[in-house]
Amino acid sequence: LTLVVVSGVLAYLGDVLGMKIGKKRISLFGLRPRDTSRVITAFTGVLISIAILITMSVISENVRTALFSMKFLSSQLQTLTLDLQKSRNEAQLSAINLLDSEKKLKEQQEMLVSVQKELESTRPLIEETQKNLQELRQEKVQLEREKTALDDSVSDLKDEAETLRKSMISIRSGRIAVFAREVLGQKPIEPMSSRSEVERIFQDLRREAEFVVSSRTGLPSSDLVLAVDIEKEVESIQSVSDIPDRKFVRAAAEGNAVFGEDIRLIYEVYDSDLIYRKGDFLYSQKVEPDPEGARAESELHLILRMINQKAVRDSIKPDPMTGKVGILDATAFFEAVERIQKAERPLTVEVTAAEDIYTEGPVRVALTLSPAED
Repeated sequence: LTLVVVSGVLAYLGDVLGMKIGKKRISLFGLRPRDTSRVITAFTGVLISIAILITMSVISENVRTALFSMKFLSSQLQTLTLDLQKSRNEAQLSAINLLDSEKKLKEQQEMLVSVQKELESTRPLIEETQKNLQELRQEKVQLEREKTALDDSVSDLKDEAETLRKSMISIRSGRIAVFAREVLGQKPIEPMSSRSEVERIFQDLRREAEFVVSSRTGLPSSDLVLAVDIEKEVESIQSVSDIPDRKFVRAAAEGNAVFGEDIRLIYEVYDSDLIYRKGDFLYSQKVEPDPEGARAESELHLILRMINQKAVRDSIKPDPMTGKVGILDATAFFEAVERIQKAERPLTVEVTAAEDIYTEGPVRVALTLSPAED
């Protein structure tokens, strides 16, 4: 607005001045009055331009910059143009790199898909290998268990051989009637049994021992002398009378005795706890078909040894002479052997308790044969 006003005033003044000079026919620099009027008009236009520039310079910083810093602006514009070109070049390079990266990414994705397909194709093989490895581990555990059982059996056989060796030494000096620590009988004593009932049990136990020795020696009971420490027998009877716990008593020979010698009898009292209930699972093992039958008998004997060891670990009291705790009916044993002989595929032998079994035993078991699971 200021620029318009100033320009208008200067134009008006120039026009008025030109008209007055024209009317007065003034001459400048020897020029004709008409030419002088034109010079004044042109000079007025120059003043208008100068006034415009001065006004714009005062009002606008951009105009001042354009008028007085044009060289700097030109230099800066060139720099910016170079930077822009450089940025464009870098953008093009980045675009090229991006294309390369996308190409490599696509290749990696294709490779990943290929590897995944290979993994999927090998997964069944890996699963089968893991399954075979698990089976091998189970077989290893079974073999180690059987090895341990065999080692224990060898140890037991060595102990039995040592016992027999000692017995043979005694036999050389006479015929052995009973061996040291040999159990001649045992009886359970139910909770809260009265003293008279316990005394009757001890009498029955003594008669049972006499019967065992009589059957072995062929001598009548009247000719046998079973010596007992009366004081210790009374203490044993007293210790198991009218008590809330179940007990059992064993009658055993105190030492080796040959024919004609008195047999010293001792009573051993133990706690009687329920170890296995009828039908409780004890052991199972897979056996292969065996048409010949020899291996089947060996495997069943091994299973029974494993049961014997388990029962001893579970606190069943073994026979001091033999270390055995179990009883299996011979008929059931040979029926199992016959089934293994006739089998066309592997069988699982499962052993369960045939009745309630207490600490004193014996461990009566039942065998169940069924097709083995794959």
